[in-house]
Amino acid sequence: MSAELELSKLMVDAYTYQKNGELSLAIQAWNALLNHQAADKDLKANAYLSLGNLHQLQGNDELAIESMSSAIKANPNSAEAYFCLAYMEQENDNFPSAIEYFEKALALNMNDSGAFNNLGNCYDRLEKSTEAINAYSQAITLDVNYIAAIYNRGNAYMKIAKDELALEDLNKAIELDANFYQAYYNRGTLFKRMGKSSEAEVDLTKAKALAQQELEEKTKQ
Repeated sequence: MSAELELSKLMVDAYTYQKNGELSLAIQAWNALLNHQAADKDLKANAYLSLGNLHQLQGNDELAIESMSSAIKANPNSAEAYFCLAYMEQENDNFPSAIEYFEKALALNMNDSGAFNNLGNCYDRLEKSTEAINAYSQAITLDVNYIAAIYNRGNAYMKIAKDELALEDLNKAIELDANFYQAYYNRGTLFKRMGKSSEAEVDLTKAKALAQQELEEKTKQ
């Protein structure tokens, strides 16, 4: 069997094992591909990425990070590897590291609105509202109806007392999803701060009703 066919078989085996949930066998197949003398840098980078995802699924973050780092060594322009490392660091509340990886990833791929939103979330957790707002705005530029980024930016504006801008974003979030109880609650809180008591009461009552409705629906499932 030629080297090309051997590599092709290993990839097919690895993806098949992954699809069937046989993670350990998938890991073995990817490792075999990595050790194949004919594997080039692109194949190795892809294999390391897949290994990283598999190790993460198995709950082994240390091996996952090691594999993603190896993917970057094999291909320094792998935005996907930086994104994966960023999300892992974010999940572990390592926000400075997550920001560093998100920014490296976005320098390679500026078209990921979700990554900008998560970058904003990391800045927000570090109480860096201005940086968070900038990241959310980038996400919204890429997707004008990205409700999570719009809602998050509204909350960030609230933190720095830019009430009118916060109101615009929360209005937009509710326009996009009339059942978004968190947006009603935050807008109600904002109205209260702005001295608009009647509007605040309407929103807070609506938020409570929607939250109760969602809870009841989840209980039925």
